[in-house]
Amino acid sequence: MGPLVSVKRRERVLGYLKRGEEEGATQLLGGGTAQVPGHEGGYYVTPALLSGSPDNVCAKEEIFGPVAYVMPFHDEEDAIELVNQSDYGLANSVWTKDLEKANRVAESLAVGISYINTHNDIPMGVPLSDCNRSGFGGGVLGPDTLLDCWRPQSITRRRD
Repeated sequence: MGPLVSVKRRERVLGYLKRGEEEGATQLLGGGTAQVPGHEGGYYVTPALLSGSPDNVCAKEEIFGPVAYVMPFHDEEDAIELVNQSDYGLANSVWTKDLEKANRVAESLAVGISYINTHNDIPMGVPLSDCNRSGFGGGVLGPDTLLDCWRPQSITRRRD
């Protein structure tokens, strides 16, 4: 994993980790400034894994750093509701051996692209869309503006 782009960005990510913990998130892994031998002066942050309430700032906002947030859920419907209540919806991953369930869940999520048992594996020609406050949307006052109303969605799955 590489460094963040600037000291300002590193401090922003570290600030999110601090705010997340102040709001009750549990830090399960890492998080903090990293020193990488041979790369002194880089803006490194160790990957962090947090867990807690869906109301936590680290669950609600896009951090743009090496931070993941885990939320427990009771069943499939609860998981879908947790995802769909987010203000953001660029991409997600559904991980399960049950491909029927994976497709059903992926199709129910308000996101631009759902991955099944993979992530960021975009085959050539598959559109990358966005949803809610993620991304930039389609065209403005052009033919693509209509697509904003239709909310295109892609679902991909690795074929092994």
